[in-house]
Amino acid sequence: MDGEQRTFSRIAARLKGYARPIASDDEPFVFQASVPQDTPDREKDIRSANIPEALADFLLDIDRKLDMLLSVQSQGNLRSDFPLSLQVMEISGAGIKFDTKAKVSEGDWLEMVLVLNQFPLRLSGAKGRVAGKDKHSGLWRFEFTVIRESDLEAVIQFVFQEQRQQIRHLKRNL
Repeated sequence: MDGEQRTFSRIAARLKGYARPIASDDEPFVFQASVPQDTPDREKDIRSANIPEALADFLLDIDRKLDMLLSVQSQGNLRSDFPLSLQVMEISGAGIKFDTKAKVSEGDWLEMVLVLNQFPLRLSGAKGRVAGKDKHSGLWRFEFTVIRESDLEAVIQFVFQEQRQQIRHLKRNL
């Protein structure tokens, strides 16, 4: 990541991921991220459109259903472009730890797509190298070497959201 050393919070997770082998991180991305539509802004726009409340509710319901349908279709396309299925067990802005039934080896270059949220679909893409297997967990370590700023931001937001939920859960159980 541009020779810059940063430290990132790391959390346990259970996410789907998809990968494809690449020769190096110089290869162009196959995954092209789209800027996610911000649902609260859409809701605010619809609610302020001077239309009846029932119509606004109906339009927002249709919008959510379309998001779900597009999510399902997009995941089907991902599987064809990224044939390796991954189970992400830990994530940070620097990389992930994952398990897979696919054949991977230390030093392999991969482009991967992480499914951060199913509905609405929130994806993040990165390229990097398999750094080896963790001796304690038996999971593969993957370090991001090239990640777009928007994808990095999505990963960091995901990590912070999960940390907040864990803290809230701990406070309720005290």
